[in-house]
Formats: sequence, C-alpha cells, structure tokens
Amino acid sequence: MASNDAGCKPRCTQEQPTTTLSLYVPSAADQQRLANDEAMPLTMVPFVPSPQPINAVPLSAVAPKKAKIAPAVVHAEPPWLRSGLLPHLRLRFDLPVHFIAEKTVTGTDLDGHQNRFRLPSDGVMRNLRPMLSPLERKAASLLNEECPRPPKLPKVPGEKRAKRQGKKHGGLPVLVVEPCAGIRELQLSRWDSSAGTVIKGEGYMNFINNCGFKVGDVVEIWAFKETYFRLFGEDLCHDSPLYLLITKKQCR
Repeated sequence: MASNDAGCKPRCTQEQPTTTLSLYVPSAADQQRLANDEAMPLTMVPFVPSPQPINAVPLSAVAPKKAKIAPAVVHAEPPWLRSGLLPHLRLRFDLPVHFIAEKTVTGTDLDGHQNRFRLPSDGVMRNLRPMLSPLERKAASLLNEECPRPPKLPKVPGEKRAKRQGKKHGGLPVLVVEPCAGIRELQLSRWDSSAGTVIKGEGYMNFINNCGFKVGDVVEIWAFKETYFRLFGEDLCHDSPLYLLITKKQCR
C-alpha cells in the first residue's frame, strides 16, 4: 500500500498568543483628553453670585438701652456754715454736713393750727434716716422705711363710727437752726396718718415767725451731728444732738 504522507497537507499547529507593548506618553494622553472635552457639547450652568455678608449685629447680641439717669445735683454748703456756725456751736471744723432736701414753704408750714414744718419724705428717707441710730429712728418713728397704716376700727351696725383719737407721737429731740431765728429745741417725728415727717413742738410758731419765711420761699435743709470718738484711751469727741439747719437760698 502506497504511503499517503507525500500527498497529505502538513498538520496545523496551535498559534501562540502575542503581546503588544505600547508606549504611554503623558502629553499625548492630555491632548486626547482635551480633544474629548472639546467634542462634548457645552452645558449652560446659571451663575449664582454669593450673597453679600450682612453688616449687622444679631438682635440677641444687642444690649438693651439703659435709661438715662440724670446726674446727681451737688448742693454747695452755705459759705458761713463752717467759718461761723460750727465754731459757734463748738463743733469741729471738718464735721460731715449732709444735705437733706429742698422745699418750698407752704401755707400749712406757717399755720398756727397745723403747728408743724413738713419735711420732704424722699429726702428724709434717703439722706436723713441713714444718719440716725436705731434708738433715734425709733424715737422719730422712722424705724421702718414704710410707715405702717393704723388698722380701721370695726363698724358697729346702728352706731356712728367713733372718731379715731390722734396718737401721741412724741419725737426725737433736735436742735433746729435758722440764721435769723437762732436755735430752738424741737421734735422730729413721722405721723402714722399721713406718713409725713415733721418738725414740731412747743415754741414752734414763735421760732417759725422769727425766721421770716413767706409762702413760696425756697429753703434748704441740712443736718449734722457729732459722734463719739475715742483714740488711745482719750475721748476726742462726744455725741451731740442732731442739728437741722433751715436756710433760705437767698441767704447764701
């Protein structure tokens, strides 16, 4: 038998995979990316500007406005007080003198039926009361800042309500000074019925008439007193009565 090797096609062998190496060039990649971006259609994006900063302080951080307080009025002492009055009373030259109040003389201050000189309540509580000791406050009925109101009397059916009898207040002895009238010992007291603080006592009308006050005169009330002071076993000052100086502003 003849051999078929000569007429047969050679047997196919399996092809081996081939690997292709390519060189990466960064500039070429960038150019390709730029070309792709240019080929893409443009998208319209609206421009929204950033908001302007608010130049304002938050309401919560704003401090409330304080009410304007009028500056305190400084009252000058009468020029003759330290040079003449204090030496005359044998009080030391540097004694503290306190302004109490300013008031306008009224008809009731000169009325013999009223028989008292009323002091401004604000000045008494703010300037005069702090000067007094507890015993002096008690004597002048100024122990409490507010004057207690007396209780109302019970009404009995069929009977007229009895008229309340006035209370015997007494008072704190004070030396009232006025340049024209001199010095007079009177009493300082606060009334329960009206809560008014007054100067009263025996000889008041004689004193007030010698003052020469008229209705409408503006007067100033000053107060001072010596307090006990001891240094190195020696008594330098003794307690003195409370002095109340009443003077017209024109006499300054």
